[in-house]
Amino acid sequence: MKSVEKLKSKKLLYSIFGVFGFLMLAGYVLSGMVLYPKINCNPNFHIYCKDPLERGLQFEEVSVLTSDGLELKSWYIPGDSSKKGILLVHGHGGMRNEGLRFSKVLHDSGYNLLLLSLRRNSGSFASMGYHEVKDVQAGVQYLKEVKQLDTIGILGFSMGAATSIMAMESNQEIKAGIFSSGFSSAISVLVESAWRDFSIPRYPLFPIAEFFINLRGNMKIGEVLPLEKIGRISPRPVFIMHCDRDDFVSSIHANILFERAKEPKEIWIPSCDKHEQIWNFYPDESEKKVKNFFEKNL
Repeated sequence: MKSVEKLKSKKLLYSIFGVFGFLMLAGYVLSGMVLYPKINCNPNFHIYCKDPLERGLQFEEVSVLTSDGLELKSWYIPGDSSKKGILLVHGHGGMRNEGLRFSKVLHDSGYNLLLLSLRRNSGSFASMGYHEVKDVQAGVQYLKEVKQLDTIGILGFSMGAATSIMAMESNQEIKAGIFSSGFSSAISVLVESAWRDFSIPRYPLFPIAEFFINLRGNMKIGEVLPLEKIGRISPRPVFIMHCDRDDFVSSIHANILFERAKEPKEIWIPSCDKHEQIWNFYPDESEKKVKNFFEKNL
């Protein structure tokens, strides 16, 4: 009888260790998906996957140095003797080409453009905006000190939008910001993605993934909260854009951000169902809105 009970206890113990081991492994794998996304350009999504010449724009290959020693290979598209510049910030797993869709209309409006390459593209890892804020700050410094520009605006896409919100809140040099398809909280959007893509509930797995993200990324992902930053940008103007049926970041995030933002603020939520593809559905209207916003506020 005792041997049977002992066997059951061992089986229970093995089961507990097995479940624990599985959760730890799964959490580690999930953290890797966040920190080390595959970098690619999809012509059906990003449209332009080469360089600014594809849009008929002359450019310079430039290096932007971050405060923690990374060299970000970026594109600088000079305007026509203007002292105004716009920083374009791509998303998670994206590249500097992401801003090419809006680059033509902005360049034709006279702006100097910096299509910033974030740290994942320089051999580092992605951090949902936590460390990328330093990349944006370095981009602003580059435009001010190297290119001697007077006035800076920012246009961020997806994670780049969230990063731009946090950077703009802390950097008064950024005078106006457009945030396209951004999220209000990194934790929230990752939990939503895990459930949508893998049917993984928040508990018990996600706290383990969060632990590994923070450990491996030397960060606190719970502090990536654009919703807490956007209200402190005022009186500088902000403009939020988001597809109403975005298939990756719910438009609920846009509504939260807009609610938390203070005047002056604008929002545009057109009818479309793809993540960060407003331009793809509405190229003329989206270009007009972006152009008008910066012309009014920069």
